[in-house]
Amino acid sequence: MMNEELNTTLNNVKEAWKYPELFENVSSSERWLSGAAGGYLLLKGITSIFSHPVIGLTSAAIGAGLLYRGITGYCPLKDLAEQRSLEDVVDEVLVTETVVVDKLG
Repeated sequence: MMNEELNTTLNNVKEAWKYPELFENVSSSERWLSGAAGGYLLLKGITSIFSHPVIGLTSAAIGAGLLYRGITGYCPLKDLAEQRSLEDVVDEVLVTETVVVDKLG
């Protein structure tokens, strides 16, 4: 099961690398910043995994996510937020009744 998930992830990264315009939802400056921060957090998490296991694993996981975001230019959380904001937009308004007032007061 683990090999299948790893192969799927690697294939997704390869596809995103080949056709970046289909998958990118992160700007280039965000990609550079995510890549740098992700690499740093991943390295720090791996080196501190034996002295502080919970903090090390958390840091390594966050770093891996940021590194993935920086390499591919795709952020699933940003994509989910954009989809949810599109669901909130009303397509049409149906007016069923109109009231006209001649005098105010």
